[in-house]
Amino acid sequence: MADPLSITASIVGIVGPALHGTRLLLEDLQQLKDAPKTVKRLVEDVRSVGAALELLQSVEEREWGLLGAGVAEQAETTISSSTQACNLFRADLQKWTRHSEDGKLAWLDRANVGFFKKDQVKAMSEQLQSCKLAINLIVGVATLYSSVRNSHITEEIKKTISTTQDEVKGAITTADKQLIVLESKVEEMNLSDDDEEVVKPAEGKTEALRQLEEEVNGVKASQKLLNELLPKSQEEAVVKAAGSQSGSITVTFGDNSSGFNAGIINGGVSGISFGGK
Repeated sequence: MADPLSITASIVGIVGPALHGTRLLLEDLQQLKDAPKTVKRLVEDVRSVGAALELLQSVEEREWGLLGAGVAEQAETTISSSTQACNLFRADLQKWTRHSEDGKLAWLDRANVGFFKKDQVKAMSEQLQSCKLAINLIVGVATLYSSVRNSHITEEIKKTISTTQDEVKGAITTADKQLIVLESKVEEMNLSDDDEEVVKPAEGKTEALRQLEEEVNGVKASQKLLNELLPKSQEEAVVKAAGSQSGSITVTFGDNSSGFNAGIINGGVSGISFGGK
């Protein structure tokens, strides 16, 4: 089993900056009065990712140890990708709304964000949704491990295991399809001819391409994370988790085989005989 303490410390080190980045972006978005619908939807996505990150902080060391280093490493990559996307988008947003004051969008900025940058806003929303789903599934599997601690696998828990596993499989399928679409969009944008720059200036095309590439990186990270998480959501893994968290009583004798000390170890005790000195 991976060292739970080091895994937890690594996750905390990633989640802290991620929460900070989402809060800053959320503040900037909420300051925009009469924002277009795409921006309002993005506000909800940023808020929901923040809530998911806070839930991830509640996962205990024991559960991280059971989830393993593979899940933790991919979780870090997924969260880092989302944080990077939030920081870049926030910088772009400040540039797009440079004509506005006191949160009230100037007509030029409103047209810019609501029309010309609509695809980039949508791409940001999609990446956040992908990140949120992956994080929530980690929390779901960790909750399963916690629920079977020192208990038996009941029929109700088996149903929960099956549902969770189906959700992970569904998320993998969605990520696979999403990645195909995104890579196709990136290829099309790279192959687009110079005539299109009359409609979409070179700077705008560069920003849009960068946003798409960030989303591709985010979906790839989520995809790897979900594939690491899938075997951890299977019934066999949950049963193993339940077993690894239970202990048995062992008796150790003091000097000259007299007296005893009681403790907890994992596994059974055999080969002990009791008698006089």
